[in-house]
Amino acid sequence: MNKKYLVIFAAALSMTFAGCGSKSAGGGHDHDEEAGEHDHEHDDQDVVLTAGQMKTVGITVGTVDRREMGSVARVSGRTALNPQYQASVSSLVGGIIRNISVIEGNHVGRGQVVAYIENTDIVALQKDYLTSITEAMAAEQEHSRQKELSKAGAGVQKTLQQATAACRVARAQVLGLERQLRQLGISPARVAKGAITTRIPVKAPIAGYVDKIKVPVGGYADMQTPIMDIVDNSKLHCDLSVFENDIASLRNGQQVDLTLTNRPSEKIQGVVYEIGSSFEGTTKSVKVHVRITKKDPRLKLIPDMYLTGLVHIGRQKVEALPSDAIVSDDGRNYIFMLEKSDDKGSHFARREVKTGAVENGYTQIMPVDEIPANARVVRSNAFYLSSALKGDEGGHGH
Repeated sequence: MNKKYLVIFAAALSMTFAGCGSKSAGGGHDHDEEAGEHDHEHDDQDVVLTAGQMKTVGITVGTVDRREMGSVARVSGRTALNPQYQASVSSLVGGIIRNISVIEGNHVGRGQVVAYIENTDIVALQKDYLTSITEAMAAEQEHSRQKELSKAGAGVQKTLQQATAACRVARAQVLGLERQLRQLGISPARVAKGAITTRIPVKAPIAGYVDKIKVPVGGYADMQTPIMDIVDNSKLHCDLSVFENDIASLRNGQQVDLTLTNRPSEKIQGVVYEIGSSFEGTTKSVKVHVRITKKDPRLKLIPDMYLTGLVHIGRQKVEALPSDAIVSDDGRNYIFMLEKSDDKGSHFARREVKTGAVENGYTQIMPVDEIPANARVVRSNAFYLSSALKGDEGGHGH
């Protein structure tokens, strides 16, 4: 029997089986009860096939295999940045913002001026610096004069010592004020030439992209009020949550396949580089850091994008079924389990599973609800059972 005929036959089966799986007494439904049912409402319905129908469609039944496969652990998480790759831009003194030279989204280099703040109080600091330079020059001259007198035997040793101490103090004063000016982004050399300024440049502490400008031109900024944020999204990594039963299987260097939760077509590859050593809150999960190794260069990632994925944890014995024993519906995966056999035929119920590694035509399964060890399940052409079940759902006349 060719594939086209089987599809037509399955459609006919779905009409034949309409109403077979309903568990409701009297064939009716309480719509108020249905509204509150669990998401897996169809798992309590069954599909009935006779031996002849199973042979015609090619459905076989057996137990779940234990196969050695490249095993995976399912994970979820988000994109994240380490603290050294995100920064708040603030000024070391308060003042009025007179100019902002960037807009959100601009790339800036480390040390690039992004804004100017005006503060008249810094005029006094520059005057102090000019005064200290003059005093230091006078102290140097007095120290030199006392040294000459001492060499000629005409000086007093105590006076030389005092001149030496005064010279050192004056130098320290100049050096300290120079450092203060440089911290504020003011050139000591320009101040020494008489170029007094009331504006302080604000510089980017890291290279990256301007994320959010928080204070507008004309606003007041102080040391506790960041003017803007800068992030270096090129250094994004992934923070994944791995639950307790998979922790022992994790190792640094394991490969990870990821997809964006809201954009499942976007594929990302990474590698585990750090595994947490404590549980995150009450979730009984451990944070695992993954370095991104490959992605579409056109894909723009930003912090806090949600991810799902698989960590390849090595080869081990896992529960698996032939891949065509698994069907997908509304983003979930299911298998069919033989519930009972009677004079009507074989009764099959749908059971939700999570899937893992795929290898040589077999797919790893992780049942959502426990399945008995020797349970009999459909091992081939589960698609036709799924079609019959949908036909059954359509037959209720909602």
